Amino acid sequence: MMPALRLHGYAVSNYFNIGRAALIEKGVDFEIVTVRASHDPEFLSHSPMGKIPVLETAHGWVSETVAILEYIEDTQEGPRLHPANPYLRARGRQIINIVQMYVEAQVRLLFPGVFLGGQNSPQTIEAVRHTLSRASEALSRLGAPWPFLLGKELSYADLFAFYCFDIAERVTRFVYGRSILAATEGLEAWFAMMSRRASSSVVLADFETALAGYLIEKNAAYQLGSEKWKSNAQRNS
Repeated sequence: MMPALRLHGYAVSNYFNIGRAALIEKGVDFEIVTVRASHDPEFLSHSPMGKIPVLETAHGWVSETVAILEYIEDTQEGPRLHPANPYLRARGRQIINIVQMYVEAQVRLLFPGVFLGGQNSPQTIEAVRHTLSRASEALSRLGAPWPFLLGKELSYADLFAFYCFDIAERVTRFVYGRSILAATEGLEAWFAMMSRRASSSVVLADFETALAGYLIEKNAAYQLGSEKWKSNAQRNS
């Protein structure tokens, strides 16, 4: 029988990886359907913005990662990943919002000169640097992880932040020669801990494989396993 849930997307996407990691952590039986973002009319009928991931369910299709996480939590058994405590649940969404808007969305502005074979303007590089610094300061004010972002238990905030920071760390090291993890209180140890989770090992292995092909396809400046970012960062620092 086909699993009740089918996650449509592509392992290069950090948002797809968030959804996949959540399903693994919940112990859900699901299927992966490999597909890229598209503006094909049929795909748009499932994902109105044409983006991935999209979750196919018995009730219909759900797009947008935060909505997918909500659906998984409300319909699937397994460990609770949204805290029962209303304050902690709100704090988790606060962290997700900061990470999404002021970290992930910002480094995405630098993708052309890092992953897409293009260039980034000095103005964009400097504007993103400023916003990332503010984001690091804001997250540091929330306090160091203990050991997870909301306390003793893993939450969606951890999964969301981990996969966003994984891509952000690659970009900031390449462009600025600096670690955004090191700039944010407690995140280096937290990130190392998250990297050791079984779900992370599975998801990141597929991400690295998919990214290698994607970089070749896009003639990207960024290269996996190289120190090329050092010379690039010196030009942009």
